[in-house]
Amino acid sequence: MVTVIDAGRIINPKAAANQISGAVVMGVGMALLEEMVYDQRSGQPLNGSLADYLVATCADAPDIDVTFLDHPDPAMGEYGARGVGEIGLAGVAAAITAAVYHATGVRVRELPVRIEHLLQSAIMEA
Repeated sequence: MVTVIDAGRIINPKAAANQISGAVVMGVGMALLEEMVYDQRSGQPLNGSLADYLVATCADAPDIDVTFLDHPDPAMGEYGARGVGEIGLAGVAAAITAAVYHATGVRVRELPVRIEHLLQSAIMEA
């Protein structure tokens, strides 16, 4: 995964890259793994603990190439720095669903992407 971030002047590049890498892994989890399932009768979550809720781990993480544009933003103060926060999360799930569309021709509009979505679309087209 390649991500390019415009966050003004980067004061601590290593910490900023780690923050963005973590956000990318969160985006992978959101797109492919994470789903809250509720009991239809009570409304209680059926996978409400980390034992039952899937989250992305290091094994799920792609190779991540983080690049910062490093253009100081004078409107943000004398250092020209903006925060990186979770800006790395924006667009990850969209990029993954776009890749799924490119590979399969099926536009998935619900996360997480499941094989069932792809199969259901194939059945509907047949």
